[in-house]
Amino acid sequence: MSIHKNTGNVFIYVQHLLGIGHLRRASLLAKAMDNAGMSVVFASGGRPVSYLDIGNAQLFQLPALHAADNSFKVLKDIEGSIVDDEWKEQRKELLLSAFRKSQPDVLLIEMFPFGRRQMRFELDPLITLAKLMNIPVVSSIRDILTTHKTPGKSEWIIDRVEKDIDHVLVHGDPDFIPLEDSFPLATKIKDKIVYTGYVVENNTEHRSRNLEKERRGVLVSAGGGAVALPLAEAVIKAKSLSILNDVPWRLLLGNNLPDEEFNKVLKSAPDGLIVERNRPDFCTLLAASQLSISQAGYNTVMETLMTETPAIVVPFSADGQSEQTDRAQKLAQAGVLSLLSEADLTPENLAKTIDHAVEKASLKNLESEITVDVHGTDKTTLFIKNLIEKRHKKRDTQCPR
Repeated sequence: MSIHKNTGNVFIYVQHLLGIGHLRRASLLAKAMDNAGMSVVFASGGRPVSYLDIGNAQLFQLPALHAADNSFKVLKDIEGSIVDDEWKEQRKELLLSAFRKSQPDVLLIEMFPFGRRQMRFELDPLITLAKLMNIPVVSSIRDILTTHKTPGKSEWIIDRVEKDIDHVLVHGDPDFIPLEDSFPLATKIKDKIVYTGYVVENNTEHRSRNLEKERRGVLVSAGGGAVALPLAEAVIKAKSLSILNDVPWRLLLGNNLPDEEFNKVLKSAPDGLIVERNRPDFCTLLAASQLSISQAGYNTVMETLMTETPAIVVPFSADGQSEQTDRAQKLAQAGVLSLLSEADLTPENLAKTIDHAVEKASLKNLESEITVDVHGTDKTTLFIKNLIEKRHKKRDTQCPR
């Protein structure tokens, strides 16, 4: 971790608890920064993902933990045991040691303090250490935040940003969805907010045009997979009820879905429906499909728009989670996808929505009716590179050789 490149060192911290959306976005940024000549240490605290692609960035896998359920209140280790204070202390020390050894120029943290308050046992001391080392702290967040209903929570976030965070990178487009729509107090920290555009895999941009004549089949994906069962069960029964029953179907389930439940889905799948774990070539599969059925997570939705694939989304909305629903409603109103709520998810309703989506796609061009900034990967990389250069110039001015 002591190898430095001329363009600087970046330490990225990411903790995925249920799905892998945060990990996916952070991995794209790590790979882009590595390609730009930066030395990147990628500290991941969630369960390992076999197909994670961070280029030549150095993966530092912390002892893994995950959320016990979609309330995110209880944390468990890789064996499924609830983590205690001693476990947390040991993991914190490993993280701080890795940070010291890497000697970074920038600390990039996914979501905190806008989310991941469960991780304060290690993030508070990590940020304190960065400040002692005079290292800029940058928060990396998605376009829409989950609505904070706990009294005083939004104010606490603003206080932490003002005290500890140098910049807030919002991976979205303010002309499409400004951060204030989901987090009204964002106006209080507007001097620290930088919109980067959406972070999307770059090589998908024109793939749909090349594969337009080859589109066939239905691709079903449910993100990280821990909350995938309702969608998977509905899809299994909806296939025979829809007009697309005779084309190939593929159902992708994440690694967070236990093997026992995965095998149950596998055994109950009808003919013509392939059931697999998530694959690294998701974007290629998506671009070749005539219809996508998924939740409405950040990465999947943006990749669907990039590949111009007709889509049905069933937003994850358990326990007051509003992020996916807000994004899906905005896109459904623009006419670029079809929306089916979790409350209305039945095989019959899904089959009807499939039939409607197919008819809709046949009546018009697949070009998106909205335009959003999808250059977040490159813009974020450039921002971090410029931030490092400013730090180096300041250091050289204060300590001339």
